[in-house]
Amino acid sequence: MIGPVTAIGEGVAGALQARLAPMPAPMSELASPGAAGAVAQPGTAGFGTLLTRATRGLVDQVGEADRLQQLAATGQLADPTAAIIATQQASLSLDLAVQVRNRLVEGWQELSRMSV
Repeated sequence: MIGPVTAIGEGVAGALQARLAPMPAPMSELASPGAAGAVAQPGTAGFGTLLTRATRGLVDQVGEADRLQQLAATGQLADPTAAIIATQQASLSLDLAVQVRNRLVEGWQELSRMSV
């Protein structure tokens, strides 16, 4: 996650961290490839769960950015830079998600071209 921006003040950074729901870090649940017992056990998160959590985190982040934009547009947000920062973070997260999707599609296409 992006660290606090100190150039606009600690109050804004603290307010953003309190308002924005950070994307979950599902990678921490994955076992390293060489670890003993790396086979998925019942109850552990699989690849589908990882993607689901990341997608939900992205949707939540974009929704929060939209909410802050609406509050800033109506004058209900004391610091409009919070909306700008949240929008930029959501935009970067969406760009990252699109690039991950593109890599997954490319990988799937490469696998489907392989002869058995």
